[in-house]
Amino acid sequence: MHIITLAAQKGGVGKTTLAVNLAVAAQLAGLKTALFDLDPQESATAWSERRKAELPHVEPISARRLNQAVDAAEANGFDLTVIDTPPAAGAEVVAAAQRADLVLIPCRPSLVDLDAIKRTAQLITTTGRSAFVVLNAAPPTATALLDDARALAENTGLKVAGPVLRERSVYRAAWPYGLGVTEHEPAGKAAQEIASLRDFLFEHLQNCTPAILKA
Repeated sequence: MHIITLAAQKGGVGKTTLAVNLAVAAQLAGLKTALFDLDPQESATAWSERRKAELPHVEPISARRLNQAVDAAEANGFDLTVIDTPPAAGAEVVAAAQRADLVLIPCRPSLVDLDAIKRTAQLITTTGRSAFVVLNAAPPTATALLDDARALAENTGLKVAGPVLRERSVYRAAWPYGLGVTEHEPAGKAAQEIASLRDFLFEHLQNCTPAILKA
């Protein structure tokens, strides 16, 4: 089983939205997926309560139960676990990062958000885990802005994921139904961007990609 942890010191960067959409996209690609909600706000849990499908499995847990929950997921045949953490660079994030194969740091392409990821980057670096900054909620037509944001993010010492997620209204439209954008508008641009990010990440998780995606 592979584990992806999402971490961000600053709130409002779309961390939980990315977590649930990545979990849905992985499940649709054939990976039995769990999402553990460590965020006290339990937004991912509230989303799942509106959802009709049983998978991905979403469960609120405390940092104290993290190892037990991850071990149970692996024992129950899950292929991928996504961990959504609180918007802070605290002990919960460290614990979740240490269990991860890959850490994602979502960040809006603005100077305020880019400045805020520095502490998160330092924390993740101390764990020795592989990590990517994900440029999220970018203006649909911004190009120069993204180039500048990518350069600033790389100055933190972290790599930046190739796929960029743009600001799309479908994320807000899908949320009340407990759906991911890949379900709500499977042919839409947001779904394509999430799928591109999923495939990019799977390339960095050896043996994680299902045969259908390797074809």
